[in-house]
Amino acid sequence: MRKVFAFVLLAVLLGFTTACGNTEGTAGKGNLTFATGTTTGVYYSLGAMLSSMWTNELDTKIYSQVSNGSVENLNLMKRGEADLGFSTVNIVWEAYNGKGSFKDNPYSDVRILGNLYPNVSHIIARKGSNIKEISDIKGKNFVMGAAGSATEIESKLVLEAHGVKTKDVHENFVGFTEAVDLLRNKQVDAVNIYTGVPSSAATELMSTVESNMISFSDGAIKKLVEKYPWNFAYTIKANTYNKQPKEIKTVGQYSTIAVDKSVPDEVVYELTKILWENLEELKKSHHVANQFDPESAVEGTAGIPLHPGAEKYYKEIGVLD
Repeated sequence: MRKVFAFVLLAVLLGFTTACGNTEGTAGKGNLTFATGTTTGVYYSLGAMLSSMWTNELDTKIYSQVSNGSVENLNLMKRGEADLGFSTVNIVWEAYNGKGSFKDNPYSDVRILGNLYPNVSHIIARKGSNIKEISDIKGKNFVMGAAGSATEIESKLVLEAHGVKTKDVHENFVGFTEAVDLLRNKQVDAVNIYTGVPSSAATELMSTVESNMISFSDGAIKKLVEKYPWNFAYTIKANTYNKQPKEIKTVGQYSTIAVDKSVPDEVVYELTKILWENLEELKKSHHVANQFDPESAVEGTAGIPLHPGAEKYYKEIGVLD
């Protein structure tokens, strides 16, 4: 395992990007492409780490690819330009069922390798913007997230649950890095940083910009949990971030690793086994891994099938019957 983490920094800096155009995926060529996220998000750094770990442990080379996140990752997989990728359960559900961002364009061959950690909305408003509650975002400049990301989709649901229509806000579609810069330069009033806790982007924002993190209303949380079964109430503990003295009530859902059905069962079995059997080493190298739990890997999947290779491993360790 020492060799694995020797490659982590290089993986993060280089991104192991690839430009695959094979409509049958890349697995048949003896390598796999893993679609991750934007460079300041958890998906990117975690994806680089996992790619290094898997590559070092297997004969198969895993390439970590930068992307705009969940929606784009599944589109890349559907087109055969990636074999696995990070997403959130709601976006995988939409793809599998041909709903939302994948309306009339279902991706029935998407499967789940395993859920990892809660992805949580951090609604952060600039001081002086007169935003004390999420409903106050109406009429303001708001960063929805990068186009084609789970953040964008979640932002729409969050606003809707608080009685704010997206047509009533001035929408901005950028990633976390740009969102921090826009808020710092007073070009927007609020942002949604939708990622794991703690978030490096939220940490930077709260530390360098006069801003407040805003709790969801109890009514909005109830709506989001009851209407969308992959959601659950989540509390960000007080002092998780600089200048955040009170707990923040929000909503989370699992980030997951999606994998195409075409990836051989034996390969997915090994990917799953390596992931969970090296969990303690992962925890030493990435804070978000402290939230990983194989017992939760198959929870909250909203009816999306597990890949048979992953299912075999979970049965072996007693997570599934």
